[in-house]
Amino acid sequence: DRGSVAPLNPTDVARALGLPANYAPVLESLRRFYFEADAALESDVDLPCHKGCDACCHESVFVSAPEMMLIIEYLHTQDRLTSVTEAMLRIAESFEEDFELLELLEPGAERDEVAARIKFRCPMLGDDGACTVYPVRELNGRSFGRSYDGDTPYGCELTHERLRVLQHPPLHDARALRRRLVAAVPEAQAVRTFPDWFQRLTSALKD
Repeated sequence: DRGSVAPLNPTDVARALGLPANYAPVLESLRRFYFEADAALESDVDLPCHKGCDACCHESVFVSAPEMMLIIEYLHTQDRLTSVTEAMLRIAESFEEDFELLELLEPGAERDEVAARIKFRCPMLGDDGACTVYPVRELNGRSFGRSYDGDTPYGCELTHERLRVLQHPPLHDARALRRRLVAAVPEAQAVRTFPDWFQRLTSALKD
């Protein structure tokens, strides 16, 4: 039994993530980027990505340290950081071998394939099927269903089916958006899945 984890202090978390103690300017850069990305991703395309559809909330998602920090800060204000951390640690333990393999693989198709088989209900998903951290959700969450990853729609099967009917509507390049994030926000290069981040953070803060 892992037991309860101690509450995480955001300043200590920032240091463990490799962010400066004064991480506010980094998060401000991220918020500005999100504002611009959201405007670019706005679309009149009729896709199934609406409140209550949680198809994208049952699989692993890669996030950078600044994206992770913004979400942790938000969870801290909601007094939900400890409960979400505990849930993420249980998930990390369930997929321990897959997360170890992700650490060994370079970014690419094989790594994406391993990540794709790590499926779980996101602990930040509410009982009503809505994201409880929606205002600060990561870039992949913002671009899911509204972009392409190469020649493949970046989204769930529901999105794929709808896009086949619409026949290639004008959506954005998901990888180009990620490159823009890395260029605009310090320390946004390295990415991990949420459970992996929470596990590493908890271990680092215990040392």
